[in-house]
Amino acid sequence: MFDIKRVSHKLVALLPTLAQRVQQLTPKRVQQQGLTLLLNKFFQPELTAGSLDFLAQRYLVLQVSDWQLSFAITLKNNKLQVELASVQQDLLIKASSQDFLELICGKVDPDTLFFRRRLSMLGDTELGLYCKNLLDTIELSRLPPPLPALLLSWQSLLATAEVAADQTATVPGSL
Repeated sequence: MFDIKRVSHKLVALLPTLAQRVQQLTPKRVQQQGLTLLLNKFFQPELTAGSLDFLAQRYLVLQVSDWQLSFAITLKNNKLQVELASVQQDLLIKASSQDFLELICGKVDPDTLFFRRRLSMLGDTELGLYCKNLLDTIELSRLPPPLPALLLSWQSLLATAEVAADQTATVPGSL
């Protein structure tokens, strides 16, 4: 019998591999310029207001653990800059793609993930608090349509697949 939850789980399990493959095939310069452009566009109100000045001369490294994706963000000349090469980080924030997605969608707060050991922060705690407080003020609705709906759908699919995987793991003799 066809079980959509098991199929969804298998498809979702392939997402990190697919993301890694796309990342490997995309030139680093294109990745860097694309991320820089997107972040500057998204955070334009904060850049204009000076709300991101705490990143000047500091490097925040974001690491998506299941995608083997890591990049640093800093502020130079009132613009966000992305570095894909290793830099001396002031703060490392590390989580899985699913956990970052839940944060973006507002389904979970950073403190919950941190205390469940699904989000780790290493380095300057004050910088981490600035980042957390800033991100807590940003609504998903700020993203251009259709991204909010797409992200919520993806997050829902991941959550459903995770529940299906947990149920499958508890059934004796299941794969």
